[in-house]
Amino acid sequence: MWKPQYHLLLLYLFLCPVLLNAQLEGDYTVGGGNPDFADIGHAVSTLQYQGITGPVRFLVRPGNYSGFTVFTYMNATDQDTVTIQAENEIASSVIIEGRITLNGTTRLKLHKLTLTDQDNSTYAKLSLINTNHCLISHCEITNPSGVNYGTDEAMVKISAPWEGALLKLTFSHCLIHSPEKTIHHSGRKSNLYFNNCSIYGQLSTLTISYIKIILNQCNLTFTQDNLLDVITAMNDCVVSTVNVPYALLIDGQLTGNTFNCNIDCDSWLIHNNTFNENFVSSQVTIPVRIFGNTFEKEFQTIFTHSAHLAGNSFFGPCRINADNYRIWNNFFYSSVLFTHGGGHWIAHNNFHRNSTLDLLYADATIYNNNLGKLYMLYPSYDQLYNNNFVCGNPDSVSFPGKNPSFYDPAYTNESNDLHATNPALIRKASRLFPLYSIDIDSTARRDIPSIGANEICLNLITDTVRIKCADSLCLDLCMEDFGGYYWTPSDLFPSGDSRPVVYPAGDVMVYLNHTDTGIVDSLYIAMTDSLPSARLTFAVNQFEVQFTNRSGCASQFLWEFGDGITSADENPFHIYPHSGLFHGSLTAWNEVGSDNRDFTVNIVIQSAGEPLPGKIRLYPNPAKDHLYIDAEENLLPINLEIINSYGAVFRSEILTLKETCLSLSGLIAGVYVARMSSAGNQYNYRFLIIK
Repeated sequence: MWKPQYHLLLLYLFLCPVLLNAQLEGDYTVGGGNPDFADIGHAVSTLQYQGITGPVRFLVRPGNYSGFTVFTYMNATDQDTVTIQAENEIASSVIIEGRITLNGTTRLKLHKLTLTDQDNSTYAKLSLINTNHCLISHCEITNPSGVNYGTDEAMVKISAPWEGALLKLTFSHCLIHSPEKTIHHSGRKSNLYFNNCSIYGQLSTLTISYIKIILNQCNLTFTQDNLLDVITAMNDCVVSTVNVPYALLIDGQLTGNTFNCNIDCDSWLIHNNTFNENFVSSQVTIPVRIFGNTFEKEFQTIFTHSAHLAGNSFFGPCRINADNYRIWNNFFYSSVLFTHGGGHWIAHNNFHRNSTLDLLYADATIYNNNLGKLYMLYPSYDQLYNNNFVCGNPDSVSFPGKNPSFYDPAYTNESNDLHATNPALIRKASRLFPLYSIDIDSTARRDIPSIGANEICLNLITDTVRIKCADSLCLDLCMEDFGGYYWTPSDLFPSGDSRPVVYPAGDVMVYLNHTDTGIVDSLYIAMTDSLPSARLTFAVNQFEVQFTNRSGCASQFLWEFGDGITSADENPFHIYPHSGLFHGSLTAWNEVGSDNRDFTVNIVIQSAGEPLPGKIRLYPNPAKDHLYIDAEENLLPINLEIINSYGAVFRSEILTLKETCLSLSGLIAGVYVARMSSAGNQYNYRFLIIK
């Protein structure tokens, strides 16, 4: 007797004769009215039964669908991909309940789908077994409860082989949320990438070698305190913890991240991060490199021998419990304590006038520093020379051994300005020390990233700087008089300033020139591939707006103007239908990914009235610290609003005097509009603020 499922299979084959025995290629609809496949399960079954002859896209129409399993499919080449995605590009419109398993698949993509777990689920929502070159893109994977998973299970379960070739799996622009057992990885032959993802919950793995988990530009909130042996590298991420009583234990290379939680770190490379809470570096078996970071609170190292600290800013107290440290070119705003150990090398650092360099049973070579207070207790030695003593109180220096040599230039200001007047002490960078971030005159850099030259020899402090293609670069000469000097190529430096901010379009050699001597110095700017950065400016003229695209690294664009109209032009011109606030966005793409930037346009139409000249006068324009407003008495009182170029109101006041001096403190440099209303008329004045 025929079983019911056999009848269903014959009915399905009868309704889809065009797909019988034909390998798949191209686009197919799933769900909705008159689809190629009734649901995703039928689509992937046909995929595995018939195979493919080229790229395949299953375009899933809005609705709720059951989970499915995809195994290896036939005839796929290294160029063929299979994509399962929402047809309308809206992830929330396609909801998949139940387990999704990708087993042994290659080059498969899940794009703009919502994956929700069933209540009280004990198995993985998304199970990835021996998948290679698979991409989970712009998907939402959530389980708000996340407490019922079994042993070695999690909302996202990744199983890699223990032997053989390395596999690659990528999550891009995904929301992954589960308070417990969020992502679990087993096996050792896998490279796992998370790019531009928002992850809330826990990461765990059963392996400690070969596996690589790399997080790039992610927003991470962990409900666990232990990530040791889990993460290989973390780049440009924002990291927080929730309900974690201890420091977050983490290893792997850390570059460009912001940490909003206490960190206990076993990383060997810590570069250009910001640590807003306490930081501990402990028990690293190879020399640690800590370069270019900002530590807002306490910094401590334990058993991290032969570490290198360069180009960092320490705003909290530092405690170093190890030996053979190399510490150079740092800013210390609080005290530094060496508790034991020897062989330290402390040179070319700036210490705040109220900070103390404290060495207890720790010998060190200390030279060419700007020192505040100094206290040294055993052993006696005389490796202390050529330092600036900036505190001004001889009782603040206590040490055994020979009298050291000090210069005393003092700081230029009394507070927190670590700019010293003696230019001879802070040494120039070289190829051996490329991470210096201050000039010979020890002037702190004004922007990050920033390259400077000192005012004596006018040499840039490095030969090459590497930046991402979306970055800007400030070239700071630290000069008061820039007369006779100029930058080339000229198209990169339209302002002619001594501290220009440039936006290179690619690799470029820039030159500092003098009208008498020609080329003084040069700097090579090398560009690295990176995700795009959406930026824009616009100018408003009545209803007409000219948008200027300032995006970096992007090749395609989509403008949404906020009135229902869109454009793919790089620099569109748009006419709005009426006055008011319009909230729009710019999306920029390249082959790596995408970025989005919101904007608000305020269309303000000047009402008809008497001519503005002679009625109200604003000066100077451009303005710096103050703006003066003169008005005829018959216009008083005047309602004044200061509006920036994005339509945001920064300040509102009522003018009751004929002559008013308006302070511009708190306003950054840029173009603003003074919108004034009086006696039924509205007047708009555009002015520029320079700083």
